[in-house]
Amino acid sequence: MAIRKEKIVFFETKLLDFLRKVGREHLPWRKKGITPYEVWISEVMLQQTQVNRVIEYYNRFLKRFPTVQKLTTASWEEFLPYYQGLGYYARGRNMIKTAQVVVLEHGGKFPKERILLEKLPGVGPYTASAILSFAYGEDHLAWDTNLKRVVGRFFFGDKKADIDTKFWEKRLVSRKKDLNAALMDFGSSLCVARPKCEACMLKTQCLYYKTKGKNEAVLKKEQSVFPTKEATVYLWLHQGHRKYYSSKKSVFAPFVLPVGYTSRAGIQEYFRKHFQLELAVRPPHKKGYIKKKPVLFVNAQILLGNPVFSSFDKSQARDSIEKVESGNEKSL
Repeated sequence: MAIRKEKIVFFETKLLDFLRKVGREHLPWRKKGITPYEVWISEVMLQQTQVNRVIEYYNRFLKRFPTVQKLTTASWEEFLPYYQGLGYYARGRNMIKTAQVVVLEHGGKFPKERILLEKLPGVGPYTASAILSFAYGEDHLAWDTNLKRVVGRFFFGDKKADIDTKFWEKRLVSRKKDLNAALMDFGSSLCVARPKCEACMLKTQCLYYKTKGKNEAVLKKEQSVFPTKEATVYLWLHQGHRKYYSSKKSVFAPFVLPVGYTSRAGIQEYFRKHFQLELAVRPPHKKGYIKKKPVLFVNAQILLGNPVFSSFDKSQARDSIEKVESGNEKSL
Protein backbone atom coordinates (compact mmCIF):
# COMPACT_ATOMS: atom_id res chain seq x y z
CA MET A 1 0.00 0.00 0.00
CA ALA A 2 1.52 3.31 -1.15
CA ILE A 3 1.61 6.12 1.40
CA ARG A 4 1.40 9.60 -0.09
CA LYS A 5 3.95 12.12 1.14
CA GLU A 6 1.17 14.70 1.57
CA LYS A 7 -0.61 12.43 4.03
CA ILE A 8 2.55 11.94 6.07
CA VAL A 9 3.15 15.70 6.16
CA PHE A 10 -0.46 16.26 7.29
CA PHE A 11 -0.02 13.60 9.99
CA GLU A 12 3.19 15.10 11.39
CA THR A 13 2.03 18.72 11.16
CA LYS A 14 -1.20 18.07 13.03
CA LEU A 15 0.50 16.00 15.73
CA LEU A 16 3.23 18.57 16.39
CA ASP A 17 0.59 21.30 16.56
CA PHE A 18 -1.30 19.14 19.08
CA LEU A 19 1.90 18.81 21.16
CA ARG A 20 2.46 22.58 21.18
CA LYS A 21 -1.12 23.31 22.26
CA VAL A 22 -2.00 20.55 24.73
CA GLY A 23 1.11 18.42 25.19
CA ARG A 24 1.84 17.16 28.71
CA GLU A 25 4.83 19.38 29.32
CA HIS A 26 4.04 19.35 33.04
CA LEU A 27 5.21 15.77 33.36
CA PRO A 28 8.45 15.66 35.39
CA TRP A 29 10.22 13.52 32.78
CA ARG A 30 9.53 16.11 30.07
CA LYS A 31 11.88 18.69 31.55
CA LYS A 32 14.69 20.19 29.49
CA GLY A 33 18.10 18.71 30.03
CA ILE A 34 16.78 15.42 31.37
CA THR A 35 19.46 12.81 31.99
CA PRO A 36 19.48 9.29 30.52
CA TYR A 37 19.12 7.96 34.07
CA GLU A 38 15.95 9.99 34.62
CA VAL A 39 14.48 8.90 31.28
CA TRP A 40 15.25 5.28 32.11
CA ILE A 41 13.56 5.52 35.53
CA SER A 42 10.43 7.03 33.98
CA GLU A 43 10.20 4.44 31.22
CA VAL A 44 10.60 1.49 33.59
CA MET A 45 7.91 2.87 35.89
CA LEU A 46 5.53 3.71 33.05
CA GLN A 47 5.41 0.13 31.79
CA GLN A 48 1.88 -1.18 32.46
CA THR A 49 1.19 1.71 34.87
CA GLN A 50 -0.93 4.85 34.47
CA VAL A 51 0.88 8.16 34.19
CA ASN A 52 -0.86 9.80 37.17
CA ARG A 53 0.25 6.98 39.46
CA VAL A 54 3.82 7.10 38.23
CA ILE A 55 4.38 10.82 38.89
CA GLU A 56 4.38 10.42 42.68
CA TYR A 57 6.60 7.31 42.54
CA TYR A 58 8.99 8.97 40.10
CA ASN A 59 9.51 12.11 42.17
CA ARG A 60 9.89 10.19 45.42
CA PHE A 61 12.27 7.68 43.86
CA LEU A 62 14.58 10.32 42.41
CA LYS A 63 14.65 12.20 45.68
CA ARG A 64 15.96 9.04 47.38
CA PHE A 65 18.12 7.83 44.46
CA PRO A 66 19.04 10.97 42.48
CA THR A 67 21.86 9.33 40.50
CA VAL A 68 22.69 5.93 39.09
CA GLN A 69 25.56 5.76 41.58
CA LYS A 70 23.14 6.11 44.51
CA LEU A 71 20.93 3.37 43.13
CA THR A 72 23.91 1.05 42.72
CA THR A 73 24.48 0.94 46.46
CA ALA A 74 20.85 0.17 47.35
CA SER A 75 19.87 -3.21 48.76
CA TRP A 76 16.55 -4.76 47.80
CA GLU A 77 15.15 -3.88 51.25
CA GLU A 78 16.17 -0.22 50.77
CA PHE A 79 14.88 -0.11 47.21
CA LEU A 80 11.50 -1.80 47.68
CA PRO A 81 9.62 0.92 49.65
CA TYR A 82 10.21 3.34 46.74
CA TYR A 83 8.97 0.88 44.12
CA GLN A 84 6.39 -1.27 45.87
CA GLY A 85 2.94 -0.90 44.34
CA LEU A 86 4.09 -0.60 40.74
CA GLY A 87 4.09 -4.37 40.27
CA TYR A 88 6.23 -6.51 37.96
CA TYR A 89 8.94 -6.82 40.57
CA ALA A 90 11.42 -8.44 38.20
CA ARG A 91 11.64 -4.95 36.68
CA GLY A 92 12.60 -3.57 40.07
CA ARG A 93 15.36 -6.12 40.56
CA ASN A 94 16.60 -5.39 37.04
CA MET A 95 16.80 -1.70 37.92
CA ILE A 96 19.40 -2.41 40.59
CA LYS A 97 21.29 -4.75 38.24
CA THR A 98 21.24 -2.19 35.43
CA ALA A 99 22.55 0.54 37.71
CA GLN A 100 25.42 -1.71 38.72
CA VAL A 101 26.28 -2.53 35.11
CA VAL A 102 26.17 1.15 34.09
CA VAL A 103 28.53 2.12 36.91
CA LEU A 104 30.91 -0.84 36.68
CA GLU A 105 31.06 -1.25 32.90
CA HIS A 106 30.19 2.18 31.50
CA GLY A 107 31.70 4.59 33.99
CA GLY A 108 28.35 5.66 35.41
CA LYS A 109 26.96 6.85 32.06
CA PHE A 110 24.25 5.19 30.02
CA PRO A 111 25.79 4.26 26.65
CA LYS A 112 24.74 6.05 23.48
CA GLU A 113 24.99 2.91 21.37
CA ARG A 114 21.69 1.04 20.96
CA ILE A 115 23.37 -2.37 21.01
CA LEU A 116 24.94 -1.60 24.40
CA LEU A 117 21.73 -0.16 25.84
CA GLU A 118 19.79 -3.27 24.88
CA LYS A 119 22.31 -5.44 26.71
CA LEU A 120 21.37 -3.79 30.01
CA PRO A 121 19.07 -5.94 32.19
CA GLY A 122 15.44 -5.25 31.37
CA VAL A 123 16.19 -2.72 28.60
CA GLY A 124 14.56 -3.59 25.28
CA PRO A 125 14.21 -1.77 21.94
CA TYR A 126 11.49 0.59 23.19
CA THR A 127 13.34 1.78 26.32
CA ALA A 128 16.59 2.09 24.39
CA SER A 129 14.84 4.27 21.79
CA ALA A 130 13.30 6.44 24.51
CA ILE A 131 16.70 7.04 26.13
CA LEU A 132 18.35 7.82 22.80
CA SER A 133 15.51 10.14 21.79
CA PHE A 134 14.61 12.04 24.97
CA ALA A 135 18.03 12.17 26.64
CA TYR A 136 20.47 12.18 23.74
CA GLY A 137 18.24 13.88 21.13
CA GLU A 138 18.83 11.21 18.51
CA ASP A 139 16.27 10.39 15.84
CA HIS A 140 14.67 7.17 17.04
CA LEU A 141 10.96 6.42 17.34
CA ALA A 142 9.99 4.70 20.59
CA TRP A 143 7.46 2.14 19.40
CA ASP A 144 5.11 1.60 22.31
CA THR A 145 1.42 0.69 22.07
CA ASN A 146 0.44 4.35 21.64
CA LEU A 147 2.66 4.87 18.59
CA LYS A 148 1.61 1.62 16.95
CA ARG A 149 -2.07 2.31 17.60
CA VAL A 150 -2.02 5.85 16.16
CA VAL A 151 0.06 4.99 13.09
CA GLY A 152 -1.91 1.79 12.51
CA ARG A 153 -5.30 3.47 12.69
CA PHE A 154 -4.44 6.59 10.69
CA PHE A 155 -2.67 4.90 7.78
CA PHE A 156 -4.21 1.40 7.79
CA GLY A 157 -7.47 1.69 9.72
CA ASP A 158 -6.37 -0.89 12.27
CA LYS A 159 -4.40 -0.52 15.50
CA LYS A 160 -3.09 -4.06 15.01
CA ALA A 161 -1.73 -3.40 11.55
CA ASP A 162 1.68 -4.87 10.77
CA ILE A 163 3.95 -1.85 11.21
CA ASP A 164 7.32 -1.83 9.42
CA THR A 165 9.16 0.27 11.99
CA LYS A 166 12.25 0.77 9.83
CA PHE A 167 10.07 2.15 7.03
CA TRP A 168 8.44 4.68 9.33
CA GLU A 169 11.75 5.70 10.90
CA LYS A 170 12.68 7.00 7.44
CA ARG A 171 9.32 8.35 6.28
CA LEU A 172 8.52 10.39 9.42
CA VAL A 173 11.02 13.21 9.07
CA SER A 174 10.21 15.57 11.96
CA ARG A 175 12.43 15.56 15.03
CA LYS A 176 11.75 12.17 16.62
CA LYS A 177 11.91 13.51 20.17
CA ASP A 178 8.94 15.78 19.43
CA LEU A 179 7.08 13.11 17.47
CA ASN A 180 7.52 10.58 20.26
CA ALA A 181 6.07 13.01 22.79
CA ALA A 182 3.23 14.01 20.46
CA LEU A 183 2.28 10.42 19.61
CA MET A 184 2.40 9.35 23.26
CA ASP A 185 0.17 12.23 24.37
CA PHE A 186 -2.21 11.89 21.44
CA GLY A 187 -2.47 8.12 21.88
CA SER A 188 -3.24 8.42 25.58
CA SER A 189 -5.82 11.20 25.27
CA LEU A 190 -7.68 10.94 21.96
CA CYS A 191 -6.68 7.80 20.08
CA VAL A 192 -7.42 5.56 23.05
CA ALA A 193 -8.97 2.07 23.14
CA ARG A 194 -12.33 3.67 22.37
CA PRO A 195 -11.12 6.54 20.20
CA LYS A 196 -12.60 10.02 20.52
CA CYS A 197 -12.80 10.48 16.78
CA GLU A 198 -15.18 13.45 16.72
CA ALA A 199 -12.67 15.52 18.70
CA CYS A 200 -9.70 14.41 16.57
CA MET A 201 -7.92 16.79 14.23
CA LEU A 202 -6.65 13.86 12.13
CA LYS A 203 -10.06 12.46 11.25
CA THR A 204 -10.37 14.02 7.77
CA GLN A 205 -7.55 11.79 6.51
CA CYS A 206 -7.69 8.95 9.05
CA LEU A 207 -8.51 5.58 7.50
CA TYR A 208 -9.95 4.30 10.77
CA TYR A 209 -12.45 7.19 10.80
CA LYS A 210 -13.28 6.80 7.11
CA THR A 211 -13.97 3.09 7.46
CA LYS A 212 -15.79 3.57 10.78
CA GLY A 213 -13.37 1.18 12.45
CA LYS A 214 -14.46 -1.83 10.37
CA ASN A 215 -10.87 -2.98 9.80
CA GLU A 216 -10.41 -3.20 13.55
CA ALA A 217 -13.79 -4.59 14.53
CA VAL A 218 -13.85 -7.99 16.20
CA LEU A 219 -16.77 -10.16 17.16
CA LYS A 220 -17.28 -10.33 20.89
CA LYS A 221 -17.84 -13.74 22.37
CA GLU A 222 -20.50 -14.15 24.99
CA GLN A 223 -18.86 -14.71 28.34
CA SER A 224 -20.41 -16.59 31.21
CA VAL A 225 -20.26 -14.89 34.58
CA PHE A 226 -17.68 -16.53 36.82
CA PRO A 227 -18.58 -16.48 40.56
CA THR A 228 -15.36 -14.85 41.72
CA LYS A 229 -16.57 -13.97 45.21
CA GLU A 230 -17.47 -17.61 45.87
CA ALA A 231 -14.21 -18.98 44.50
CA THR A 232 -11.31 -20.60 46.32
CA VAL A 233 -7.81 -19.33 45.52
CA TYR A 234 -5.14 -21.86 44.60
CA LEU A 235 -1.92 -19.92 44.98
CA TRP A 236 1.49 -20.73 43.54
CA LEU A 237 4.07 -19.06 45.81
CA HIS A 238 7.53 -18.42 44.42
CA GLN A 239 10.62 -16.26 44.46
CA GLY A 240 11.39 -14.94 41.00
CA HIS A 241 9.86 -18.07 39.41
CA ARG A 242 13.06 -19.90 40.35
CA LYS A 243 12.13 -21.31 43.75
CA TYR A 244 8.57 -22.51 44.46
CA TYR A 245 7.15 -23.05 47.93
CA SER A 246 4.75 -25.81 48.92
CA SER A 247 1.93 -25.91 51.43
CA LYS A 248 2.97 -29.50 52.19
CA LYS A 249 6.32 -30.74 53.50
CA SER A 250 7.13 -33.72 51.31
CA VAL A 251 5.29 -33.00 48.04
CA PHE A 252 4.68 -29.86 46.05
CA ALA A 253 1.17 -28.45 46.47
CA PRO A 254 -0.48 -25.04 46.13
CA PHE A 255 -1.63 -22.91 49.02
CA VAL A 256 -5.42 -23.15 49.21
CA LEU A 257 -6.93 -20.05 50.81
CA PRO A 258 -10.27 -19.91 52.61
CA VAL A 259 -13.24 -18.63 50.60
CA GLY A 260 -13.37 -14.85 50.83
CA TYR A 261 -9.71 -14.19 50.07
CA THR A 262 -9.98 -13.56 46.36
CA SER A 263 -8.74 -9.97 46.02
CA ARG A 264 -5.05 -9.17 45.73
CA ALA A 265 -5.23 -7.09 48.89
CA GLY A 266 -7.00 -9.91 50.71
CA ILE A 267 -4.38 -12.46 49.69
CA GLN A 268 -1.60 -10.13 50.78
CA GLU A 269 -3.27 -9.59 54.16
CA TYR A 270 -3.75 -13.35 54.65
CA PHE A 271 -0.03 -14.09 54.16
CA ARG A 272 1.00 -11.05 56.17
CA LYS A 273 -1.14 -12.18 59.10
CA HIS A 274 -0.39 -15.91 59.04
CA PHE A 275 3.19 -16.06 57.76
CA GLN A 276 4.66 -12.53 58.16
CA LEU A 277 5.37 -12.34 54.45
CA GLU A 278 4.97 -9.44 52.03
CA LEU A 279 3.77 -10.65 48.63
CA ALA A 280 3.37 -9.29 45.15
CA VAL A 281 0.16 -10.85 43.87
CA ARG A 282 -0.64 -11.17 40.18
CA PRO A 283 -4.21 -11.15 38.85
CA PRO A 284 -5.65 -14.67 38.38
CA HIS A 285 -4.08 -16.27 35.30
CA LYS A 286 -6.76 -18.93 35.07
CA LYS A 287 -10.29 -19.62 36.27
CA GLY A 288 -11.89 -23.02 36.50
CA TYR A 289 -13.76 -25.57 38.56
CA ILE A 290 -12.50 -28.36 40.79
CA LYS A 291 -15.12 -30.82 42.01
CA LYS A 292 -17.70 -28.39 40.60
CA LYS A 293 -16.46 -25.57 42.86
CA PRO A 294 -15.06 -22.33 41.37
CA VAL A 295 -11.29 -21.87 41.63
CA LEU A 296 -8.95 -19.00 40.85
CA PHE A 297 -5.32 -19.85 40.05
CA VAL A 298 -2.98 -17.11 41.20
CA ASN A 299 0.79 -16.53 41.14
CA ALA A 300 2.43 -14.58 43.95
CA GLN A 301 6.04 -13.91 44.77
CA ILE A 302 7.66 -13.15 48.10
CA LEU A 303 9.02 -9.62 48.39
CA LEU A 304 10.05 -9.56 52.04
CA GLY A 305 10.11 -12.06 54.87
CA ASN A 306 11.52 -15.50 55.62
CA PRO A 307 9.38 -18.39 54.29
CA VAL A 308 9.38 -21.54 56.40
CA PHE A 309 7.88 -23.80 53.74
CA SER A 310 9.43 -26.65 51.79
CA SER A 311 10.90 -25.40 48.53
CA PHE A 312 11.12 -26.91 45.05
CA ASP A 313 12.78 -25.72 41.88
CA LYS A 314 10.71 -24.82 38.83
CA SER A 315 11.18 -28.15 37.08
CA GLN A 316 10.01 -30.01 40.19
CA ALA A 317 6.94 -27.80 40.56
CA ARG A 318 5.89 -27.66 36.90
CA ASP A 319 4.34 -31.13 36.68
CA SER A 320 2.19 -30.62 39.77
CA ILE A 321 1.08 -27.16 38.60
CA GLU A 322 -0.05 -28.54 35.25
CA LYS A 323 -1.96 -31.39 36.89
CA VAL A 324 -3.72 -29.16 39.41
CA GLU A 325 -4.73 -26.55 36.82
CA SER A 326 -6.05 -29.25 34.48
CA GLY A 327 -8.03 -30.85 37.32
CA ASN A 328 -6.08 -34.11 37.07
CA GLU A 329 -4.35 -34.00 40.44
CA LYS A 330 -5.64 -37.03 42.40
CA SER A 331 -5.16 -35.38 45.79
CA LEU A 332 -7.68 -32.63 45.01
